[in-house]
Amino acid sequence: MDYLYSLQLLREGAPDILNVILLGISEFVTLGGIFIASLIYWCMDKRYGAFILASFSGGYMLNQVFKNSACVFRPWISDPRITVAEAAASGATGYSFPSGHALSATAIYGGTAVYGKRHRGLVAAMVILIILTAFARNWLGAHTFEDVAFAIMEGICVLMINLYLMKLIARRDAAEGRETGLGRTRLILIVLGIIFVAGSMIYLVNKDYPLDVDANGQLLADPYEMLTDCFTGAGMFLGFLLGWAFEKTFVNFRVEGNKKQLAVRFLGGFLSLAVIYLAVLPFLLSSLDEHTEHIIKYFVVFFYATGLYPLIIKLVQDRRRA
Repeated sequence: MDYLYSLQLLREGAPDILNVILLGISEFVTLGGIFIASLIYWCMDKRYGAFILASFSGGYMLNQVFKNSACVFRPWISDPRITVAEAAASGATGYSFPSGHALSATAIYGGTAVYGKRHRGLVAAMVILIILTAFARNWLGAHTFEDVAFAIMEGICVLMINLYLMKLIARRDAAEGRETGLGRTRLILIVLGIIFVAGSMIYLVNKDYPLDVDANGQLLADPYEMLTDCFTGAGMFLGFLLGWAFEKTFVNFRVEGNKKQLAVRFLGGFLSLAVIYLAVLPFLLSSLDEHTEHIIKYFVVFFYATGLYPLIIKLVQDRRRA
């Protein structure tokens, strides 16, 4: 905590622009991550795009299992000297250990580095973004050093596992002469993923949580609120898994086209996904409880990015060929 307190003293005396920049770096991965992964998936390399989306959504779900098992309070709860930066407070949801932002940064930027491993400049930039995101969470008072360090290691492990699985699927497809379709290996992995989500949620919803209170008798961490991000993770990973299955079974779009076509494709996907996420779903789900809203919202976002928008791409491709 002394490390965080020292950073806090620096933060309080730092120029506002520095705090704004670090906050932007910290928060960008939350929404920007899916657009980076989708750009690769829709327009550059479908296989690596799916690898990054799987690492992002699956890693986030795994991170919630760790968070709600350890039940470590946020730094400002554990140490009265620590205050979280006001602008970062709304994004500091759930328990503290491990950091969801650092995990997401490792999955997204690390996955992008794996995709562009031949380009040293890109790899260096992605590593710097991971480090900056982790440091920003410390600087803003949202996480301890242990929180972000463990999350980065967790993210690396997720990437290594998914990279192995991606190569395994490629070998099986080659052995079977498969160019399209779901295949038995993908089906097994999807079923295992669904079982992982279901088992995790049963455990997380039914386990005991600390009910510590402050001097006024208020809960330091409301178990209901601590579970919200778990429903987010469940929606994300289920949306990816079923969207991936849908795309491989019924769509099988190709990453092809000239620069103008690819730019229009990404812009169309970016804008439609933004409208769905920022306007349509909040309006349609506003009457639901927070847990139900989150699992539906993030399921739809990931299913759309992985399965439905590729269907639109395929329809456009078929029409262009006709």
